[in-house]
Amino acid sequence: MIGRAIWRSLALAGMLTCALARSDSQSITFQASVDKNPVGLGDQIVLTFTLSNAGTGVKNLHMPDLSAFRIMAGPNQASSFQMINGAVSSSVTFTCVLQPKEVGKFTIGEASVEAGGKEYRSSSFTVEVVKGSTPARKESAGQENLDAQIGDNLFLKASVDKAHCIQGEQVNVTFKLYTRVSVLNYAVSKNPALSGFWSEDVEMPKNIALSTETLNGKQYRVGIIRRIALFATQSGSLEIGPMEAQTTIQVQQQRTADPFDAFFRDPFGRNVNCAVRSEPIKLKVDPLPEGAPGEFKGAVGQFAMSAGVDKRTARTNDPVSLKITISGTGNIKLLESPAVQVPPDFEQYTPKVTETINRGGDRITGSKTFELLFIPRYPGLKVIEPITFYYFDLGRREYVKLRSPQLELNVEQGAAPLAPAMGGGAREDVRILSQDIRFIKVAQPSFARVGERFHRSWWFILLLAIPVLGFAGAFVYARQRQADMLDEAGYRQRRAIRVARNGLKQAEYLLKEKSGAKGEPSSLQRTRFYAEVSRALWKYLGDKLGLPQSEFSVEHAVEALKDQHVESGLVHGLKVLLEHCDLARFAPTSHQMSAMQKTYDEARRLIVELERTLK
Repeated sequence: MIGRAIWRSLALAGMLTCALARSDSQSITFQASVDKNPVGLGDQIVLTFTLSNAGTGVKNLHMPDLSAFRIMAGPNQASSFQMINGAVSSSVTFTCVLQPKEVGKFTIGEASVEAGGKEYRSSSFTVEVVKGSTPARKESAGQENLDAQIGDNLFLKASVDKAHCIQGEQVNVTFKLYTRVSVLNYAVSKNPALSGFWSEDVEMPKNIALSTETLNGKQYRVGIIRRIALFATQSGSLEIGPMEAQTTIQVQQQRTADPFDAFFRDPFGRNVNCAVRSEPIKLKVDPLPEGAPGEFKGAVGQFAMSAGVDKRTARTNDPVSLKITISGTGNIKLLESPAVQVPPDFEQYTPKVTETINRGGDRITGSKTFELLFIPRYPGLKVIEPITFYYFDLGRREYVKLRSPQLELNVEQGAAPLAPAMGGGAREDVRILSQDIRFIKVAQPSFARVGERFHRSWWFILLLAIPVLGFAGAFVYARQRQADMLDEAGYRQRRAIRVARNGLKQAEYLLKEKSGAKGEPSSLQRTRFYAEVSRALWKYLGDKLGLPQSEFSVEHAVEALKDQHVESGLVHGLKVLLEHCDLARFAPTSHQMSAMQKTYDEARRLIVELERTLK
């Protein structure tokens, strides 16, 4: 029996060798194709490059320009062999999943690949993109088999650790990928909408650790792909939007009765792309209890406070630093500086804010430091009143007051004293030093007509008219302001540039913030920077063009700008910048400080140019 099996194996190997030798004489072709044409603007297409009869040694694939499409997955490589009547054919395929960015006709150029020391090129062709979605094709038996294999064996699920919370309380959202098939890789294609929340991404390990869960009687392998800490900034019924991801999975090919086909079929199956989407989650948020102190500024959690000056003795005109550090668990990002009462002769500067946030655990912890710089101008014992900070304690369910001790500072006279200020300091009465000599007035005297009265002059009439004119002006201004408030679209347009500039201030702060050994920005700093730039641009476009939140997309913005007769170069620049920000946020790579500065400058330039055009 063993000897017969060996002879069979040797015979089959010889036949395969001869067949492969025959295939070398066949012509080598390199072709490109898509699974559907035309394609809808909201649909995806599969671009396939097939190299036939090239054997082994395939390398150096150069893709054509695909800037008119978003690359959702790929390129993925697969090899196959087929033998019909003793003739063997082989092929190597490269596949990409694309999504068009706008309507029109686009040319997919030549692709090139090397095999056997020679270079082969595919032919170019045109893809037409139309509005809406193209009709779905009738599913083949292979597609039905694919759907049967996937079914409910792959899905994305979102969960929260609590569905009912208080405004400002932390809620943890976990996105898990459940699978009973082989997942080769995944990529988040759409992040969840988080309107009404302040979010912090919880740090995740680079390698996902899979666990086992049983759901509806089935056992799944489960991997956590993202965790987010949310802090509601408003009360009511809020929704956590769905998240979408593109996965590449390995499925088994459909079995056939042909023994040769069964022999040459890839035992590991073939790779296909599959999109998964989580369901939205409703969250009920209660408002904070009544009775909040007047100095309460929205801090929720459990905190401690420390305050102190860097020196107890100082000289006039020398800077003194006062640091206030608030640490604990809660919405640290949203903490505001407590009010500080300093002596009136202290010159005060804008505080410097630094924060340290730990995102690695189940709760967001850390500290926020407010460093205030003062310059005392006059000597003496100066007193800084106790600093108070209020927060809502989630454990005790009540408002808590933190109070620092009174701070004293002994200010000594410096080397160069200042002249006394006009508004303060000790003043002496005027003393007449000499009375025997009076100063002779040399100025030209003024005269008035005898019998002329002020109340009969034009000046008196003008003074009487000023209040009437002021009242009339105030009335006209109030009516005009009321009309402006009723015109919501006009009001949004007029305030668009101011809102955009305020949005770019946070991006500028992140740009100037240094981190890392060489002063380069961290990954989180880059992501937050591009998010702030993108948010400022979208807010400006929404206010200026009157776009509702449901229509916020690059395509709608481009069409709206074209309707406003904005020059094509400016529209193209805005489109490229928005897509660059999205790519930097959701597919981060190495972005140096110079690239971030260039993005910030380009955003400011585009907003100014749009403001000039859209007035």
